[in-house]
Amino acid sequence: MHDWEPSPTPEESWSDASGGNENGEWPVKGVVGEELRLDGTSRYEVRWGNWSREDGSNTTWQTEIPDRPDLVNRWKRIQRRKRAALADEGLDMDVRWPDHAIHLRLTHQRAQGYEEKKQRSTPIPSTANWDQEVENAYQRRDERGVEDGGPHLRVRRTGSIASIASQRGARTASPAQSITSRDTPFQSSPSVIRKKGRLHKDTPSTSSAWHAAQSSSSIPLLRTSQPPHSVGPSTRSSCTLGDSNVSQATQSVRSRIEAAWSTAAADAMAAEIRIDENIADEDIPSDLKKFTYVEKGYLFDDGLQEVFQVSPDVFTTCDHQRCLEASDCPCQVNSEILDASNRNRYAYCKGLFTFNVPRGAEVIECNKYCSCGRTCPNRVVQKSRDIGIEIFDTKRCGWGARTLTAVPKGKVMGTYTGRLIRREDIDTLPNPHLGYLFDLDCTEVKDDENLGDKYTVDSYTCGNWTRFVNHSCDPNMAVFSVVYDTIPIVNMPYVSFVACEDIPAHTELTIDYQPYWDEDIDATAKHGTERCKCGSQQCRGWYRM
Repeated sequence: MHDWEPSPTPEESWSDASGGNENGEWPVKGVVGEELRLDGTSRYEVRWGNWSREDGSNTTWQTEIPDRPDLVNRWKRIQRRKRAALADEGLDMDVRWPDHAIHLRLTHQRAQGYEEKKQRSTPIPSTANWDQEVENAYQRRDERGVEDGGPHLRVRRTGSIASIASQRGARTASPAQSITSRDTPFQSSPSVIRKKGRLHKDTPSTSSAWHAAQSSSSIPLLRTSQPPHSVGPSTRSSCTLGDSNVSQATQSVRSRIEAAWSTAAADAMAAEIRIDENIADEDIPSDLKKFTYVEKGYLFDDGLQEVFQVSPDVFTTCDHQRCLEASDCPCQVNSEILDASNRNRYAYCKGLFTFNVPRGAEVIECNKYCSCGRTCPNRVVQKSRDIGIEIFDTKRCGWGARTLTAVPKGKVMGTYTGRLIRREDIDTLPNPHLGYLFDLDCTEVKDDENLGDKYTVDSYTCGNWTRFVNHSCDPNMAVFSVVYDTIPIVNMPYVSFVACEDIPAHTELTIDYQPYWDEDIDATAKHGTERCKCGSQQCRGWYRM
């Protein structure tokens, strides 16, 4: 029994209030405060519009906002990021509070990021079962050695995409798929995607410092080396035309590009990548001949690799051999994927995405410091692509990408890769780059304070097959953000492409460049928009760039 029992909240009188509609309803501006009660439940301070008391105050305390759950979810996301930032700054806690305010103890602790700081703290090692701990450590090292191609420890980078996901009507899933309806909102961000389907101009690549990703292939017409200032892994990270065993004089440009891209994909243990043989050499833009194929990972601008590659001490890890229940996995303690009982849930079921990720949330997979192996059901995006892809000319929207085999709904297809840059540097890019940018803005909240730096992926001079994916107002793929070899607070997630319906073999793969279509946009003004050529029955006619 508590020493302090919460007293009933007095009923607010609205009898003399004005500003409401004919149903006696007032607009809600947002959540401005939270109190954690001694029983562990929260109540929220809500600011109202068009209403105030005689003293000028216009807030009330609510346990929930049934009509606007998005306001509570946004408040939780912002506060979670703030607490994580406090934990990164230090682990000190102020445990004092006034005797008359004992009921505010939990609120006081949460405001200081108590749980986040507790997770960051390093426990004092115990000598109990020391021999077994040593054996487990060797086993984990050997497992990472097999996974990374050698006994050394290397950060495994998978590709990424960034700013959006698709929300469409539900479709019938295959009986073999234990996944939820696509009606569930799982979108990453409401922002607009900057993306086109084909290069149009001959523009030389910009010169900047690069850091090599896990597997890449540069395809100029002459033999070249890795990008300058690159740090290559132990496996082959680039493949150029000079590496071919076949004379350049007897090979078409298309064949040489395909061979080099296939080599880069194979180095990352990914499925084949083809270029349609109907594409003639004269139809290949000269800038694409210089394109560096990066199956998995980012190439980093100066200094950004150090931001991405954080200390092992700040990772939350699990010690399971196989993670069966998300509610028992420490990796999921900061996950926003919850069931109706507020218990953690994984984003995958039997290797397929379940579309249960709330809008603005990130999927947190087990990381390289976890004890679980490669068969862990919470390791999906980080695995190599096992679906073959062909690049082809759509004759309607430039080049596109299609699958070589049938794909089930929920199948993770790959990730958007390229050069990671600071969002503020976009204005300095040559104009052709602007059609190949994805913002890493999954957790950013429109018209609200966004903590931390902002980043964007540029796939103009380097990337993988996802850069050729075209827009459709009725797409067969969506995207979601995921982290596993860095932490969410650095704002550098990977965002993966996933099939949102059963896709037959040889079908073009598409995404919605702007799933949150603003109905108020004046498309006829053509300001910041492109005419849509997707040809679907749901075509909006325009999409914003």
